[in-house]
Formats: sequence, C-alpha cells, structure tokens
Amino acid sequence: MARREMCHVKQLKTVCPHDCPDTCSIIATVNEEGRVVTTKGDPDHPFTRGALCSKVLRYPERVHSSERLLYPLKRTGPKGSGQFERITWEEALDTIVSRLREETARYGGETVYCFHGSGNMGVIQMNAHVPFFHKMGASQGRGDLCSPAANEGWLYTVGSLVGSRPESVAHTDLMLVWGSNMASSNMHMLAFFKQAKKNGAKMIVIDPYRNRTAKQADWYVQIKPGTDAALALGIMHVLVAEELIDRPYIEKYTHGFEELCATLPDYSPEKVEAITGVSADDVRKLARMYGQARAPFIRVGIGLSRNRRGGMSVRSIACLPGLVGAYHKKGGGAIMFTSDAFPKNMDVLARPDLLPEDTRVLDNVRVGSNLLHVQNPPINCFFVSGGNPAITAPDVELIRKGLTRDDLFTVVHEQFMTDTAKYADIVLPATTSFENFDVFKSYGHTYMQKVDPVIAPLGEALSNRELYCELAKRMGFTEDVFTLSNEELALALFPTIAADEVKRTAFLAGETLELIDFDTVFANGFATPTGKLEFYSEQMLRDGYPAVPTYREVEQEEGALHLLTPPAHYTLNSSFGAVDKLREQEQRPTLQVNPVDALAQGIEEDGWIEAYNERGSLTLWAKLTEDVPPGVVVAEGVWWTQHTPDGKSINFLTSERLTDMGWGSTLHDNRVSIRKEA
Repeated sequence: MARREMCHVKQLKTVCPHDCPDTCSIIATVNEEGRVVTTKGDPDHPFTRGALCSKVLRYPERVHSSERLLYPLKRTGPKGSGQFERITWEEALDTIVSRLREETARYGGETVYCFHGSGNMGVIQMNAHVPFFHKMGASQGRGDLCSPAANEGWLYTVGSLVGSRPESVAHTDLMLVWGSNMASSNMHMLAFFKQAKKNGAKMIVIDPYRNRTAKQADWYVQIKPGTDAALALGIMHVLVAEELIDRPYIEKYTHGFEELCATLPDYSPEKVEAITGVSADDVRKLARMYGQARAPFIRVGIGLSRNRRGGMSVRSIACLPGLVGAYHKKGGGAIMFTSDAFPKNMDVLARPDLLPEDTRVLDNVRVGSNLLHVQNPPINCFFVSGGNPAITAPDVELIRKGLTRDDLFTVVHEQFMTDTAKYADIVLPATTSFENFDVFKSYGHTYMQKVDPVIAPLGEALSNRELYCELAKRMGFTEDVFTLSNEELALALFPTIAADEVKRTAFLAGETLELIDFDTVFANGFATPTGKLEFYSEQMLRDGYPAVPTYREVEQEEGALHLLTPPAHYTLNSSFGAVDKLREQEQRPTLQVNPVDALAQGIEEDGWIEAYNERGSLTLWAKLTEDVPPGVVVAEGVWWTQHTPDGKSINFLTSERLTDMGWGSTLHDNRVSIRKEA
C-alpha cells in the first residue's frame, strides 16, 4: 500500500486524542526529519488557552517511542508470551479475512466481537470499526468502562448531555466539585474557577479521599463511597425544609416537585449522616451554603457513577440546581458533559442499517465472561481497537483465561505491545493521532476541531479507518462509508457545518468551532419528555427504576476495605506506559492506606504489601496516609504489568458487576483486604 508523503513543516495544530474532558488544542513542532520535537498548548484555543498537562507536554516521547509497533506481526509462541515475527500487510490481511470467512461460514456473524476502548477519542478513528462489524453481523456491545450510568442518570433528569457553560464558572460564588479530581483530569476548567476565587468564590470538594483537588478546596467534605445520592437527598431535605428554594423557578422549569418532596422526610441530616459519614451539622451547613449562594455551580464527576448506585447518584445531584434556579443563573448550574453540543449524524458513519435485526448484544464490561462463557455461537474472532482490556477491564484473570483459548482468533490494532496485544494472533501497527486525519469534539467544553496529520505514519502503521476500509474491500463490502474520503465523511457527519459556507471554510482550515449557542441550551426548557427538569420521571418508572431520586443499600462482598481506582496524575488509563519519565513520576503501583487500617494488619510503615479478594491478589506499595479515611483504600492509575512487581494490574481485584443503569463498570465498588507481603 502506498504511503502518504509529508511536507516539511515547522509548526502545525493538532488535538490531544485521549479520554479527557479538556480535549486540548496543541501546537506541534516538527523538524526537517519529520519528527515531532516539542508540543505546546495552542494559545488561541478559547478553553485550553495555551496550557497542556504534563502528559501531553511529553507527547513526542510517546509518538517516537522505541516501543512503537511499526509492522504487522504474527504470533509464534504461546498466547501471552509476546513472541511474534514480522509479516507483511498482505499476509496479515489475508489471514484475517480467511479466518473471518471460515468462522462466519460455520457460526454466523455473531461469532465475531470487537472490544473498542477510548485510546483515541476522535469521532472518525474511534468509530471507524463500527460499520465494518455492522456489515459482518457481529455481536454488538452495550455499556462501557467509563460513564454509561452517569449518562443515563443525567439524561433522565436533564434530557441531554449539556449543562452550564464550563467557562461560566468564572462567575460563580460557590463551586461544588463532586467526585472529580479536576487538578488531574480537568485542569483548564479549574483555571476558570480560579478567576472566580479572586472575587471571593469558595470551592467545596466532595470526595471519598483527599485528592489533589480536595487539597485546594476551601472545604473538603469526605463521603463514604457510593453514598452520593443520599447526600444529595439530604441537601434537598434541608433546602426544602428551610425554604432555600426558588418556587417560581420550580413551577416554571421543573416537573414532579411534590412527588420529590414526599420522599425527603426519609433523608433527614441525621439519617444521611448514618449513611454517608458526613455529619448532620455538615449536611445542614452544605445545604445552607448552596441554597444561599448567588449562583452555585456543580462540577459533577463521572467516577462516582462507577458503582451499583452510580446512575441514581448522578440523577440526584443533577436535581439540585433545579431547586434553586441555578441552571438559569450566570455562573450557576451544573455540568457533567458537553457531548450534545455537537449535532451530528452518526448514522452516516455507524451505518446501523447494515446490522441484521435481532443481532446479539453483549455487555462490554464483561469481557472475560464473553470470551469464556458465551455460546450459540461462541466468540471465536475477537478484535480489539483502541483499548487494552487485559489490564483496564474488570476481573483480569477471567479475561486472561479467555484470551488463552486455543480456538480464539484475536486481532489487536495497537501502537504498542500492550498486555492485550501479547495475547493476539495478529498484531497490527496503528497510527497515533499525530499521523492521521480526524475530527475532535469535546465532552468537557464546546469547541470542535478538524486535524490533519502533522507527521507521516511511522513504519507501516495504518489508521483505524484505513484498516477497516481495507478489510471491507477484501471482504467485498461496497458501501460508500468504506470509500468516502475523510473530508467527505467529516462533512456528512456534521451537516450544520456542510450547510454553512463560513463554518465549512473554518472547519476545513482546522479552526475551532462551536455548533450551538451553549449559553442558551435551557432557554426554552429541558430536552425531557415534559420539557422540564424532571424530579419525577415517568420514563424511569417504565424502565423499571424509581421515578424520583432514591438511595438504596447494596449487598457488600467480603473484604475489610472499599477499593477505589481513580486515574493517576501523570498517566491516563494505560495510554502512557511507554513514557519513562511519566512512569517515573508515578514511581510505582501504589495503594493509599489509612494508618489505622494498616496497623490492624501489622503494617507500620510504607512498603510492599499484598491486596486480595475472591478474584485474586497482587503486590502494591502501601503508602500510609490520612488522605484516605479508615475503611477505604485508593489505587491511582493502571500499570502495564511489565512494570509491576508480580506481573498483575489493579483490575485483578475488580468485578464484572454492572452499574444500576447503563450497563457500566463498577470499578469503584469493590472490596479488598490487605496483609503483609509473604
């Protein structure tokens, strides 16, 4: 296949492709040899304003890492051994197509299954596999590791994935950061709040552990994991009881206030204290600060949704601004995602019309069970795109067992020899976002941007779209989604851009664009069935959920400690494992443990310990700290197993259990015990 030639350029704009709400615009400096030598923030971007995180400042080291995969590979040793030999693209593609035809002839299309992750968040490259597997009639997936429960909870209440403009937090007088470590994962919005702080605004952080953001707060409220809905309902109880509400707003813009009020006696501050660990006095103080603020703003994190009460927790928090009218106040309201700020026609790319009716749907979170236990037909062809489930998905031991099946044919399209790639039969080299065309929208701000490659693909790497268009050609698929140019596809995806000459010209030039007026998203009400913010939801009732916000207890598994697995500061998921300097800054796989819990096991100082539960055990460095409360332990980040002392990742300890809604992961809802290392 012909390679694309690059012109010699000095500086080009591109966008960070990783799973982060800030979606930073980047200026990449490229030398005459076609290497990216530096990355810096784009000062012209309205939201990121020239700042980059420590991860992306080192992006040239990732792009040009000596560990990059450059050529197709075929497995020569046992699965998981990492033993491969180089082959040609012709051999790789012929092998894949031959196996697909063989297995689908025997079992039908549902024997094929693709796990896709969020390694590249570009609209085109992230979804390039979808029409191919629709045409194949492959088993479909529902839910994901990230935020489906959060999405559902918000949508039932607000109606669309929008909220208050993130930059407007500069005008707030009180910001609640609820379950989000913004200093590590949303630094640009935090910078806007610092403008408000200069004018006297206060920041309250609600989180189970004292993370980097909590250490910057005016008041840190420590909450038991998974009890966020109860705290939100306790705040509502006080707001209503003390008339700290906006009744005209409630009448005009909300639905179901009386039904909500009927439940609030169950959530007195004293009852909420028993559930959440937040004292009754602090529940009242928090509610009064919120109710008396001029324009309170809530930044809702998605981590709190990754448990069996996650969707209802997000729904409950999303109701709070409706009681005080904050969604319509400058500097007030709430934001979780901005995803629906970009009207698009995804059917153009996904082509759902190609998918046979009644195609089987599997839970994406349950990778191990899908590979080991699904029958009629079994999964015999497994593709991985933009993900590393062998360490990032729950119950890794189950996944490893599935990946070692002799009859499973696995194809991994990757930039590095990840833990998952080591189990593949065929490994294909993938471009980075610096080497391919894409369109980036954000889920944390309102700007989108088209990017062209800033360097030529390294080695023989192909983009996701190139790969699946080539496979489609060899399979005899003739639909135009496999033949349109990237720019044609991009314009078809965003018809409001295609129809507006000014926007189209700016888009094709790589300028940042807004597609809607985000300041007026609630001007005519909410995108719910009633057109109002729904305290009471008939749709939830039809879907089998309580119609109003509710807190419920769940049965706990064995284990003395509640395990949380939030992102690390210097890495993101498993995407930066090849950048030595970033890994060195994280130091080692660490478990933050309260000294009280450590002492109970005879652990008196920092050092290697064993964490274990019914799913397995692994070795972690115990960091004794009062940043975590008794009964809770925290392991930040996911480490490549080649960098761990025992070849295991934290997700050996997490469960395949699903969230209360949306079929999401419960990565923050697991129990473990600890002991001295043997």
